[in-house]
Amino acid sequence: MTLSFANPTRTYDERRDAIRFVGHDGLKQIVFLLSVGLFDQGGSDTNPREQGYLMAFDRAHSRILDIARGLYQKNKRSMVELDANAVGSSLRFGN
Repeated sequence: MTLSFANPTRTYDERRDAIRFVGHDGLKQIVFLLSVGLFDQGGSDTNPREQGYLMAFDRAHSRILDIARGLYQKNKRSMVELDANAVGSSLRFGN
C-alpha cells in the first residue's frame, strides 16, 4: 500500500508546538507531527499564533506531504515527527 492523505484535517497541538495531521497506509493510521519551529514567522503577529501556523502549513501543503511520505517510507512508524533533526536543519518554510 502507498501512503495517502485523504483527510485534509490538520490541527495545532500547542502542548507539542506542532501541527498534527494524519495519513493512511491501507487501514493503518499514521500520525504526523510537524514542528512549528520549521516555519519562519518573521516576527509577524498579524495572525494569532495558531492561525498563522495553520496558514503556513496550508501554503506548503504539497511540500510537507512529500517530506512526510519520504520519512514514513524510511521507518514505517505509526507516529512520525517532522522536525529539524528529521528533515534537515536547513529546511525552512517561508510565509
